[in-house]
Amino acid sequence: MVKPTAFSRGALLASLAQATTAASTSRYTLTQVFNATNFFSEFTFFDQPDPTHGFVEYVDAPTANRLSLAGYSQNGVYLGVDHTNTTTTGRKSTRVTSNQAFTKGLFIADIAHMPASASSSCGLWPAYWMFGPDWPTSGEIDILEGVNAQKSNSITLHTAKGCEMANTGSLGSTKLANGNCEGNTGCGQTTSATNNYGAGFNDIGGGIYALEWTDDHIAVWFFPRNSNTCKSLAAASPSSVPNTSNFGTPLAKFVGNGSGNCSIPNHFKDHNIVFDTTFCGDWAGQVWGQDDTCKSLADTCEDWVGQNPEGFQEAYWLVNHIKVYQQVDQGPAAGQTDGGFGVQRKPDEERRARSFEA
Repeated sequence: MVKPTAFSRGALLASLAQATTAASTSRYTLTQVFNATNFFSEFTFFDQPDPTHGFVEYVDAPTANRLSLAGYSQNGVYLGVDHTNTTTTGRKSTRVTSNQAFTKGLFIADIAHMPASASSSCGLWPAYWMFGPDWPTSGEIDILEGVNAQKSNSITLHTAKGCEMANTGSLGSTKLANGNCEGNTGCGQTTSATNNYGAGFNDIGGGIYALEWTDDHIAVWFFPRNSNTCKSLAAASPSSVPNTSNFGTPLAKFVGNGSGNCSIPNHFKDHNIVFDTTFCGDWAGQVWGQDDTCKSLADTCEDWVGQNPEGFQEAYWLVNHIKVYQQVDQGPAAGQTDGGFGVQRKPDEERRARSFEA
């Protein structure tokens, strides 16, 4: 079990200097790095009711710090859940949203551990994802997500009506479950490798998830910890820029114009980055009875999550860094939105969530 070091006020306010730009001949330029030097000043804790109706109580930054639900560990950023107390109202957890929003780019996330356990991940619904304002109009990209005893990653897009995606260029073992990206169901691709999600992901020390978002496609790669590409990307200097043409076949690729029928610029824009861990809710709770492993533990998801805190000792994110590369004519979108499904944070809620920075 990992026990995080608390984030101090001084460390919380530390910022990372602007990264050195790449050579002008490169397609991308490094524009932002989120890591243990600046993460808690660049991300805001979401402490409102879960929009996906999870059996969860998201806590604010001071509470997360006090209860050791967030902090630093092994030179990374730790985001965990309460694994000590029983509950009848929802398990305490963390959900954070980047203050900056982005449109298009290359996002390299080095993740050492995700919420999952070799003994049981039942009740869990962890996600690393991005979303835009006025959900689903500006879109959502679920990069790393799953529920309960799921063994491999589900990669899904959500947006408004009028977006049909193809998966031309995806890994052969990845299957397009649905091409219509509208609303809650979205257009999803199911993967098959057992090391790209959950306990299998943690067993190998995680790895790097890369997302490339352009006008033409949205593509996701996974590079296991011991792969040469992962080692190269993890050690890359600020002046070196990844070349996606050397990444190989994407784990999942969504194609809009061309073999698909979706204008990506019209349906995906101004996205904030989110890490969260919820429980049960509209997905994990709804499919509880369909999972033989989980339904044998308790009659309902909420019963299991509420009465078995020790089952969630491994339910934490450990993020080494996220690097954002954008083309020279791109940049973070102005303004900030909260981490909800299109729920705009009121001004007083924004001040309260960010008051620990004052």
